[in-house]
Amino acid sequence: MTPRSVVTEIDRLLDDHPCGTIANILNARGVVSGYGNRFGGRMIARLTIEYGLKSRFTRLREQGMLTLDEIARRLGICTKQVKSWRTVGLLRAHRCNDKHEYLYEDPGPHPPEKARGVRLSKRRAVLENVSHRPNEVQCEA
Repeated sequence: MTPRSVVTEIDRLLDDHPCGTIANILNARGVVSGYGNRFGGRMIARLTIEYGLKSRFTRLREQGMLTLDEIARRLGICTKQVKSWRTVGLLRAHRCNDKHEYLYEDPGPHPPEKARGVRLSKRRAVLENVSHRPNEVQCEA
């Protein structure tokens, strides 16, 4: 029942947004479901399954993103510290669902390290331009 153009737009939006945000975007544009209803996060998730679209989580994993446990093991820190580092900008993360769960970019060969006695607010964020869109291009004119 959902128009193909709406399904195509959902597929495109899944590259950058979780289901709840997609629902808000479509509702703000005045788009309605096949039954004429407003969209909700669960409806978007159901349409993703029904139409065989890749989930946001799968798309991020295919880009090499790491789960909370994987990044914690990689850095040798606890998951609570990973979340703190994400909050202050020491790690790049992308929200993968409406439960505020994130997948993390691999920090590469020079990851942030523990710095005992140094406040997080005093540490320089490695990521000065934190992007929530992994395919974004910045033009320096």
